[in-house]
Amino acid sequence: MRRLLGIVVGLLMLGTVTATAHADNALTVKLTTPTAQRQESANKGYADLLTEKGATNKLTFTLQNSSDAPINVDVTPGTAGTSDNGAVVYGTQNWGENHFVNLPARMEQLITPEAKTVTVPAMGSATTSVSVKTPDSGISGVLAGGVSFVQQQQTNATDSKTMFQSEVGYTVAVLNRTTNAILVPNLSIGDVNATLVNNQATVGIQMLNNTQTFLNGLYVMATVTGPQGVYIQRNASNMQMAPNSQMQFNVWTNGQQLVAGDYDVQIDAYYGLKDNLRFDAPNGKRYTYHTRGQTKLHVSAKHAKTLTADDALLQHRFVMPWWGWLLLAVILGGLTGGILYAVLRRRTVNYLFVLTDGQIIDRGSVRMRRFEKRNVVVPSGFVTQTTAKTVVALAANRVENTFVLTENSNLSANVNKL
Repeated sequence: MRRLLGIVVGLLMLGTVTATAHADNALTVKLTTPTAQRQESANKGYADLLTEKGATNKLTFTLQNSSDAPINVDVTPGTAGTSDNGAVVYGTQNWGENHFVNLPARMEQLITPEAKTVTVPAMGSATTSVSVKTPDSGISGVLAGGVSFVQQQQTNATDSKTMFQSEVGYTVAVLNRTTNAILVPNLSIGDVNATLVNNQATVGIQMLNNTQTFLNGLYVMATVTGPQGVYIQRNASNMQMAPNSQMQFNVWTNGQQLVAGDYDVQIDAYYGLKDNLRFDAPNGKRYTYHTRGQTKLHVSAKHAKTLTADDALLQHRFVMPWWGWLLLAVILGGLTGGILYAVLRRRTVNYLFVLTDGQIIDRGSVRMRRFEKRNVVVPSGFVTQTTAKTVVALAANRVENTFVLTENSNLSANVNKL
């Protein structure tokens, strides 16, 4: 099933969104401006609350159904986290602690829907609400989360042969704070490891937002150099991190093989684009903050072997497609056939017996294979001039063979004796 999550959110530092959340389905969602809404965020499409310690505030949503059949909508609270692509996800549920860092409270535990499922009549509307609890100890910065609305049983049939299924959801951001104070963001760089993500090898760099505030305008440049000329790099900009969250910034190998050995990893992170711009980044912009890190990464021979074996891009590079094997078979077959033909076919080999003055004594020809050898008897009464042999060997790799003869002196001596 293909899932489309329409995230309709806004942040004070990012600008505005419309007050109505909608997508290409029958459902639209609208937030009624809360009583506790901060003045700076009036008439926004998200909740930005300024509350008292221990207080409970109510948020009301209007759900509109434009279809001719009733729909059921699931209502689910969530906590804001950060995806590995550097985007804030306001509707996370049950994310592990490895996605957060010193998170004081989860908004999914502080937001309580009055109904987990809401039925919206055909061509009609329905209202529902959630309560937002403020911790008794207050909030030093901002707690961020959201309320997600997902229509049940979403199925669209395009024709009798094609069935396209999709789920469209909306997540309306909910921010809560007990003071207007804005904390200074603090980014640190954590562990670095070579791993696989979606069957692709990567050098993963842990990025941690240690403060209870949003980290905006994040630009990261990372380079990895290693043995045998390995060099990979990744730059990414316009990223954002949720309060007290962490993400893994992946430097993809893109088909390069991570061999065993030691790697040097360098990371530069720039963030903050509004006030006191002090740091010039390689992307041509100036930023308020800059965090730099450098570390060593060791990849063992065993781990390198695993990464190579499981990297889909490497396997795609190493595996020849079927037509490649077919072409290779044709080429090898042609070469083999050509070699066999050249070796096994018979060719005409000529031989010529002459005297030193050029007088021809005898000539002839035989059919021979290229690497075959055959003996020919020298004409009677003669021997070869240099070796005094009465039998010569023909070489098939020479199509013309000439032998210089001389009279057989031994034979002449025997005749004289007689």
